[in-house]
Amino acid sequence: MSSAKTGTSPLIVIFTTVFLDLVGFGMIIPLVGIYGRHFGASALELAVLGSIYSLMQFFFSPIWGGLSDRIGRRPVLLLSLCGSTTSYFLFAAAKTLPLIILSRALAGIFAANISTAQAYIADVTKPEDRAKGMGLIGAAFGIGFTLGPPIGGISTAKIGMMAPGIIAGTLCLMNLILASFRLKESLPEEVRLRNQSKDKRAGRSRLVQWGTFKRTLGNRPLLIPVISTFFATFAFSNLEQVFSLLIQFRFNLETTDAAYKTGMVLMWSGILGAIIQGGLIRKWVPKYGEVKLATAGFFIQGISMLLFAHSPGYEWFFVSAIPLALGSGLINPTLAALVSKRASMDEQGSVIGLKEGLSSLARILGPFCGILAFNAQAELPFYVAGGVVILLGAFWLAKEPRGTQPLESK
Repeated sequence: MSSAKTGTSPLIVIFTTVFLDLVGFGMIIPLVGIYGRHFGASALELAVLGSIYSLMQFFFSPIWGGLSDRIGRRPVLLLSLCGSTTSYFLFAAAKTLPLIILSRALAGIFAANISTAQAYIADVTKPEDRAKGMGLIGAAFGIGFTLGPPIGGISTAKIGMMAPGIIAGTLCLMNLILASFRLKESLPEEVRLRNQSKDKRAGRSRLVQWGTFKRTLGNRPLLIPVISTFFATFAFSNLEQVFSLLIQFRFNLETTDAAYKTGMVLMWSGILGAIIQGGLIRKWVPKYGEVKLATAGFFIQGISMLLFAHSPGYEWFFVSAIPLALGSGLINPTLAALVSKRASMDEQGSVIGLKEGLSSLARILGPFCGILAFNAQAELPFYVAGGVVILLGAFWLAKEPRGTQPLESK
């Protein structure tokens, strides 16, 4: 166990880093679908636009995770912030659909923030406090999505379509400058040297973590939360790109109005998520444990997804967001904590990078399926998502082991 050597708590520093980045991310992601339609994208092109970010993240998250195990968390996070800054400014400058797609691809390539931040927290927390630490990232998500979507929606409506990209890029640049001064290395030097030595002895690069992948497949207690993250993310990402389209469709709105109304609902959802993941999860984990909380979260989230499909008016989306935020708040930090606790210290970055890579694959398939389903029937993506998560909860109720068997690093 290591603690970053800094006068400021390392958890506060990493929270600030993730929070500022998520504000920018939260400004852009709800707008991608309606921006694509504004530039004349077909249904297939919308699916590509919604998936390209995660396609790049799928390939690069394991690479960044393995690299952070070798050279440390700090340089990988700084490089990621630099690339994200560039992608946001490109998004702002884009006047054609191909440039919008290119900006999202670049953002996906450098999206190492969350997996490396989770590895950072694993470096500086004890196993019994791991879910609480991961909850800070969830709180950063919640607050980021509290502020990001309404800023994105309001700035689009009041200033113009370039505004969200410019604001997000500026925030990310400020984050890069702050992190370069405040973010200290969390991974002990001896662990980095040991990982580098393993690579030299084996005569191989660990940029592609095939050994980690094989060992994860052979370790059922670790495999279950990793695979569950994939399915939970697939279900949720079915909705991410189509929610703004559903609001636009239901109320026959212009692009700017749909962006604003979407932002308001996501702001409310973000407030709830921040409360749950930043506060309540700290009290519930010691009392109930990660497995029970994740299982409950699956059922709550699945039911709430079905409710979203049948919200009779705009104000009902705010009501349906309450159980959706509760379910997500129970699922995300507990799964991240279980993966981290069941992985060896030497491969925290690699295993978490693998988890995030699979999450990215889910975000490729989810928006693609969600947008195609939406074009068939507006409510269909919500039925698919809710059914998947409820089935996942049933599986955990019957099969999930209670142990925390570590993954042996070789």
